[in-house]
Amino acid sequence: MKRNLQRWGALGAAAVSLAGAMVVTGGTTAAHADVRCMVNTIYINASPGGDPKQQALGHSHNTGKHYVGSYQWYSTGWWLWEWYADNDGGSDGDTADTWYGSSWCDHAAW
Repeated sequence: MKRNLQRWGALGAAAVSLAGAMVVTGGTTAAHADVRCMVNTIYINASPGGDPKQQALGHSHNTGKHYVGSYQWYSTGWWLWEWYADNDGGSDGDTADTWYGSSWCDHAAW
């Protein structure tokens, strides 16, 4: 029993440490990297049967395409970028895009 308590204590400490790291990085490390303050020109809705293909500011990588759906300047001198996931449904039509995250950036998205 004592060994199990020690083992669970170590696992609990590791979980608390990981949770602290996730808070520092904005929730999850993968999502944080995906809402960075850097964009390229990409094309969303590119599969046939979905919405018309259109140009957007964002990036593509192994978890999909993410684009800046809106951005707003605040009097603090920062821009808030709202990121969306391109949920391109392919041949069965286009699935509505979903909010992916937000980031505070020191410049506009263009």
